[in-house]
Amino acid sequence: MTRKHVVVIGAGFSGVAAAAAIVRSKRARVTLIGRDGFGPGLAYGTKDPSHLLNVRASNMSARADKVDDFALWLHSKTGAPPTTFATRGRYGKYTQSALKQAQRAAMFSGGLKLLRGEVVSCRAGSGWWNIELASGRSIEANGVVLALGNQPVSTPSVFTDAGAKVLDPWDAKELQRIPKGDVLLLGAGLTMVDVALSLAARSRTRTIYALSRRGLTPRIHLDPPMPAPSTPLQLPQSLSQKLHEFRREVHTMAERGEPWQLAVDRLRSVTPALWRGLSPDEQSRFLRHLRVWWEVHRHRAAPEIFERAENLQRQGKLRVLAGEVVSVSPDARRRSIEIYHRQRGSMVRHRIEVSGVVNCTGSNMDITRSDDPLIRQLLSEGLARAHSTNMGFDLDEQSRLLDARGQGQGSIYAIGPITVGAFWESTAVPEIRARAAAIAALF
Repeated sequence: MTRKHVVVIGAGFSGVAAAAAIVRSKRARVTLIGRDGFGPGLAYGTKDPSHLLNVRASNMSARADKVDDFALWLHSKTGAPPTTFATRGRYGKYTQSALKQAQRAAMFSGGLKLLRGEVVSCRAGSGWWNIELASGRSIEANGVVLALGNQPVSTPSVFTDAGAKVLDPWDAKELQRIPKGDVLLLGAGLTMVDVALSLAARSRTRTIYALSRRGLTPRIHLDPPMPAPSTPLQLPQSLSQKLHEFRREVHTMAERGEPWQLAVDRLRSVTPALWRGLSPDEQSRFLRHLRVWWEVHRHRAAPEIFERAENLQRQGKLRVLAGEVVSVSPDARRRSIEIYHRQRGSMVRHRIEVSGVVNCTGSNMDITRSDDPLIRQLLSEGLARAHSTNMGFDLDEQSRLLDARGQGQGSIYAIGPITVGAFWESTAVPEIRARAAAIAALF
């Protein structure tokens, strides 16, 4: 009997986790296609030692069947305990190690092939899929897993209209080339914190401004850590009732001396079900009014990183602003950019002059605006449809793509950031590894 062939498109963390899970299941041979290499991906490719994971080592295993895998690996390399917040670069090396381990396992269980290239189309045949690469090569497969990772960051039109250059937060060389002076960071989340720490280490950097709509920054992880209660937090049906009940529970826990972090952690296992239980209108309301509050409390900073960012603010080196940019004027002669911004709730315009602007707002989750040829092909031909929020693909509960009619597509699945609209909690390592194992079991 011929073993099934599964193609995993995308070779960052999500792709590696999915490919390794399928190999371990011994259900299929795998071809892993990577456009820019294999392993670390964007998030874990940084070499800056100040960039730490925002999750402790104990919960960063790539394997659902071996949840202490990363902690053991890290201890063997550095002697660090499982409560450590490892560097992102170190985790990138672990991801590469996990891929090599899968390759060794595949020698005896059907094969794992790595192929560098860009997939431009994926079309259905009779019980199989035809994957075409930009090189003109075609591959046939019984199943496909889309692990397309984070889409590129979108530059705000106020900058593109003015012809002002906005830098990629993960382009270390470009960041080092920023001339002496102040710097503006767009966004105030974890990426902003990473970039601020990198820039603050340069003698050429003066004041770092971080501007976001609400000016909210990530909260801190508990230190020392505390396990969340084993019983998930159950909430009512409607969004308003959920919010009211959650606030009541946080208040009750506080009266018992329990920190708010545990209340958020109690939602972790049921978040996808809570999200899918909301109506499209409620999901839109959540994104408009509650998303930023959720993100700063859910995606927390390592205590060491939080304290360093707080110190930068106390020293006046980092200034977090709430508001929006209203005009931009680059000055090539002075190698600077004049920016006017308006504080939240005010019509008064404030001027700053910076030597560089870095976009830390995160990836563009609206796949209807994607330039990826594969995403465009799948949507235009009706093989997939965007989620009602436009945040990634619309999927069924098993992670299968839904076509333009809302019908599940056989044997084509999605994992990672492009599933955020379908599951909301879908970008963290624990969720990705569980989803990878579930998909592997379906082949």
